[in-house]
Amino acid sequence: MPRPRTRVAATAAALAALGLGLGTAAPASAHVGLDATTTEAGARTLLTLEVPHGCEGSATTEVAVRVPDAVSDLAVEDTQRWAATVTDEAVTFRTDRPLPDGTRDQVSFSVRLPDEVGAELVFPVVQRCEVGESAWTEVGEDAAARADLEMPAPVIVVTAVDGTTVQDAVMSYGAAGLVGAACLTSGAVLLVRRRRT
Repeated sequence: MPRPRTRVAATAAALAALGLGLGTAAPASAHVGLDATTTEAGARTLLTLEVPHGCEGSATTEVAVRVPDAVSDLAVEDTQRWAATVTDEAVTFRTDRPLPDGTRDQVSFSVRLPDEVGAELVFPVVQRCEVGESAWTEVGEDAAARADLEMPAPVIVVTAVDGTTVQDAVMSYGAAGLVGAACLTSGAVLLVRRRRT
């Protein structure tokens, strides 16, 4: 049975909470990275995905993120470059102004994390370009195995409410770090409400 979806208008404050980083140059070897404002169990967190480069020289036109079943209340907004769409399983950012290869950019969305401390949440990403695509979907059995992957899917580990970590809270393999300032845009926030199990 499909999960109910709701579209609501965003206030200026809500728009400020979600955004897209300003494009900057990036090394071609960087991996897709994911950063979270918090990883505490049951908390709402803002996830920022960094797109470090294109596909072997080709500009990026789309970034699709598969959202794990364990999270709920997915919210996302359009930005000046990216138009966001949501389904029960994924959030997709598309642009008619392709992001040049060698330029780093960010897209953001928020979710509510599950209550299970230590849960590993995998966010597979498919980056589509004018020519070709890059599938950041590889998954390892543990942190050591993931470190050796060429195209790792970003992973977040849910932590205790007091901030005690079970292991690294956010795994962003090979990413040079999140840069740029968030820019405000007009538009609507899209919400997908999921039943929590």
